[in-house]
Amino acid sequence: MKIFKKANFPIILLILIGILSFFLRVYKVTQYPAGLNADEAAIGYNTYSLLITGKDEFGHTWPINFQSFNDFKPGLYFYLVLPFVKIFGLSELAVRLPSVILGTITVILLYLLILELFKSKNFALIGSFLLAISPWHLHFSRGGWESNAAVFFLVLGVYLFFISLKKPKFYIFCALSFLFSMYTYHSARIIAPLLIVGLAIFYWKEIFKKKNTKFLIITFVFSAIFLIPLVASFLGGAGTSRFSGVGIFADQGPMWRANQLRGQHQNLFGIFPKLLHNQYFEYGVLFFGNLIKHYSGNFLFISGDEIQRNRVPEMGQMYLVEIPLLFIGLYFLIRKRPGGWKFLLYWLAVAPIASSLTFQSPHAIRALNMVIPIMIITAFGISNIFSLVVNKKRIFSLILVIFGISYLWNISFYLHQYYVHYPKIYPSAWENGFSDLVNYVKVRKNNFEKVYVTNKYDQPYILFAFYLKYPPAEFQKQAKLTDRDQFGFSTVESFDNFVFGSINSEKISSPKSMIIGTPEEIPDSATIVKRIYFKDGKTEAFRIVEN
Repeated sequence: MKIFKKANFPIILLILIGILSFFLRVYKVTQYPAGLNADEAAIGYNTYSLLITGKDEFGHTWPINFQSFNDFKPGLYFYLVLPFVKIFGLSELAVRLPSVILGTITVILLYLLILELFKSKNFALIGSFLLAISPWHLHFSRGGWESNAAVFFLVLGVYLFFISLKKPKFYIFCALSFLFSMYTYHSARIIAPLLIVGLAIFYWKEIFKKKNTKFLIITFVFSAIFLIPLVASFLGGAGTSRFSGVGIFADQGPMWRANQLRGQHQNLFGIFPKLLHNQYFEYGVLFFGNLIKHYSGNFLFISGDEIQRNRVPEMGQMYLVEIPLLFIGLYFLIRKRPGGWKFLLYWLAVAPIASSLTFQSPHAIRALNMVIPIMIITAFGISNIFSLVVNKKRIFSLILVIFGISYLWNISFYLHQYYVHYPKIYPSAWENGFSDLVNYVKVRKNNFEKVYVTNKYDQPYILFAFYLKYPPAEFQKQAKLTDRDQFGFSTVESFDNFVFGSINSEKISSPKSMIIGTPEEIPDSATIVKRIYFKDGKTEAFRIVEN
């Protein structure tokens, strides 16, 4: 059949890679991750509120940034979720499916980007396949992560830039893609401009050709107009509140260290103590320390992110088999210097900068765009190994078998860890148990004056609003955010007859009340009427007392 001709073979393989990519991302996506995290619930419920009232949970009309927990989430992913909530209702599937789809398309886009840069279909297919099975990219394509959507727009923007070098009318679409990334996730507001600067540095001769002038002016004007709302929001609460909560300056350690070191000098107000020991230097050390951590073997290959929600047990962000392949790829990239190699290394260098400006580093979500240059470089290593032995059939076959077995074992181990051990080892990482809890509570809550709910797990109010499908118009009247905590976040302490907070003995004995707490908060001696378990069916998530 003509379809199986050699010329069509790369397209057939790409389609198969796309199918594999989608399957790995969508399989049991409503069950794994086990539970719905608070950020996903916020995306879903705010979208649900928009559909019904045209306002978010706090009554803001079609906002650019959603106030949510006072972290002012960039709003584009909310709007991408909106048609899915309309079709599938307020559900885990509606929140996660856009991420699944965008993650799959990113895999295909990577093929197109590599092909555009390196003019090799084999190399492009390898890179696309590696991203399809990448534990780093897979993990964040299966949840309602704005970061995953931002990476899609970043890759699209870079790809369209290289298309624009040949067809300048695409500059405006390139700019739009980068702008969309900035309207999707906080970190992209730093990474997108850095990538644009890098592209301008490495390709300024091609960009500023006379024939491009008209298109560049149109693109610049369009981008400036499109940036106005973003800049306005960034200079307001949407930008300052987020950075003040998670930025490195929220960590007072470097400032205290500078004062301590200066105090060890005889003249602590002298010029040398001030030059050597000051907060600017200490915060600079902290930033570069954070940056280097993203390239550490421990983060990339051994244990990954420290946050349980962002990691799979006994896994790094990449497979162990990719350790030598990444270094081989770097070696051949620097040695051969193919087209685009400088920009690729530049991307790898700037990818974790936004993450490094926060006190939680290394951070797999904020540095997610780093997976793109890493996968390209790793694929370059594999491609060059194959090129060296392609004419030596026995050696080529042997290497192919070794690679096949190694990757198959690594992928199998990852999937086993993800589906079997992840929900059991980190049972509370994804607020698992709230769905069962709310299903029990909603038919009984009217029997009590108050329903006290523990706040031990992240933002319980939004999970209750989500699973109850609580009428948004009613919620908007009742919801009041608390003052920000030390990390810049706020919460809602009550709505309807629910009260969210810590559970103590006084609440346990409250008359005409339902009390929902953790095993640490409600002792075995209490009259427990219901126990809610995590995914393993053994570990208790909640205990319920009714008075």
